[in-house]
Amino acid sequence: MNKEFVKKIIKSEILRYEAFKEILPEDVKKKLEGFEKDAVKVMKDIALEIITENSNKKEGAERKEIKKVSVDFS
Repeated sequence: MNKEFVKKIIKSEILRYEAFKEILPEDVKKKLEGFEKDAVKVMKDIALEIITENSNKKEGAERKEIKKVSVDFS
């Protein structure tokens, strides 16, 4: 798919979501905003966990490498 097309589709979905939020009653809107904040926190935690997990795997792979060492006994 074209990169610009995907960007425009995402923008249209964001605008549609914002329009939907505008017609909600205030109490429902507040609950939805609280849910959004919690969802963002969870997504951040997951992203950080994935990043640290990947960096730990890379460090572990570097440690497991075997390097040939030449020793001169003379």
